[in-house]
Amino acid sequence: MTRTISKQHMLVLLAAILIAAGSSFYFLVVQKPATPANNLHYSTFKTEHGWGYDILVNDRIVIHQPMLPGKAGFNGFTTEQEAGTYAQNVIESIKSGTHPFFGQKQTQRSGVSSAQSK
Repeated sequence: MTRTISKQHMLVLLAAILIAAGSSFYFLVVQKPATPANNLHYSTFKTEHGWGYDILVNDRIVIHQPMLPGKAGFNGFTTEQEAGTYAQNVIESIKSGTHPFFGQKQTQRSGVSSAQSK
């Protein structure tokens, strides 16, 4: 026994296929997916030798910095604010696609102050 598909059912099937293809195109091509750079943030913490910071992506630690980078010894940042400012500079460097230069003076970015220890 053969069955035929009515024109009405064929149009509904065609419309469903077009909607599925269109929504797939939108989610895969048009809509920009969330990148890890958009989910970057930091937290500061107190250490035995000063302050440090963590850089996190979606609450997962990707950089743990308990001491001053590029300096000999185990000294941390002097203040929590200094650690936070340096962490912000690192995040901005990552977002801009450049590598942060630890231990060297970074150029000041708009809205972010330099956190180099003197």
